[in-house]
Amino acid sequence: MLQLVLVAVLAAALVGLATLAGRRWGHEVAGLVGAFPLIVGPVLLLTAARQDPAAAAQTAVATLLGLVTLRGFALAYGRSAARWPSPVSVALGWAAAAALGVLAGHVEAGLLTALTAATLSIALARAALPRRCEAEHVTVLPRWELPARMALTVVLIVGITKASERFGPAVAGILAALPTLASVLAVFTHARFGRGALVSMLRGMLGGLAAFVTFCALIAGLIEPAGIGVAFLLATAVAMVAQLAAVRLVSGA
Repeated sequence: MLQLVLVAVLAAALVGLATLAGRRWGHEVAGLVGAFPLIVGPVLLLTAARQDPAAAAQTAVATLLGLVTLRGFALAYGRSAARWPSPVSVALGWAAAAALGVLAGHVEAGLLTALTAATLSIALARAALPRRCEAEHVTVLPRWELPARMALTVVLIVGITKASERFGPAVAGILAALPTLASVLAVFTHARFGRGALVSMLRGMLGGLAAFVTFCALIAGLIEPAGIGVAFLLATAVAMVAQLAAVRLVSGA
């Protein structure tokens, strides 16, 4: 229960931060901020504390491999948005993520394989997304939209987790693979600002996942030989530097 509450609160906070960043610096920065490993970090730390460093390392590797589902979601949503409204596009994105989640669940991968899959999927998805986007027009959001985004994130995470517990491990793997936070940001961005803003957000999120990948890879590789404290301090510091550099590059700050 503690882990579920923690994940739900952190996910809502990250959606809020990404939304505020998007209002200030644009939709691509919103995607970058939304990709920061704010959620997976505490989950891996709790895994290490409750079980052992080896379990946390295995979870980090599985997370890297599972990231291909997010790339599938981004690509399916970004391409389908040219023809379909947000409800249809998000459904197609979730279908792609679920299919890739099933495939990933049947793969036994080590750190190198998972890291390779995560890195290549970033490059392929970014290359396949549309390159020309409409000019962004970031307007002030209605007062209800920010809390609505955060509340919807909490509802989706709690609902997916409870469904996972009810229907067993096979369905749990599929449901857990769904990109909840990305779905919320994508639907609201698409519906309010249009396809150009959506593609910018998705491209930013895919680019920002470099910090996410680096964080998980460092945890997986260092937590057993270096210890929990050293691994998390180093992984967090490197991820923050990478994310800040990406935000400054995109925003021109």
